[in-house]
Amino acid sequence: MAKHERQDSSEIRWLSFRLRNGQSIGRAKLQAGWAAAAAVPGIRVRREDLDAGTVVYALYGPSSLSAPQAAEMRMRQFLMDEGYTFTMGALGARQNIRA
Repeated sequence: MAKHERQDSSEIRWLSFRLRNGQSIGRAKLQAGWAAAAAVPGIRVRREDLDAGTVVYALYGPSSLSAPQAAEMRMRQFLMDEGYTFTMGALGARQNIRA
C-alpha cells in the first residue's frame, strides 16, 4: 500500500494516471508537464508504488486552480505528445460541470 504524505489543506490531488506497462516518466519531466498544464505556482507531483507493481502518478495543485478542466486537457495533450499511453482519472473538485 502506498504511504500517503500529509498535505496542506489548500492543496488538492487534481489528477492521477497510470501509464501502459513498460512505460515510465521521470519526475522532472512530469513536474514540467504538470506545471505547464496547470499554469499556476504551487504544483506537486508524486509517484505511488502500489501492490503488484502498479504505479500511479498523482498531480497536486492549489485548491484555487481556476480552470481544472483546461489543465486536465493540457496534461492529457502533453502525455500524448510525449508518446505515452495512459488512463487518467480526475479527483479534484469538479465545479460548474453541467450534464
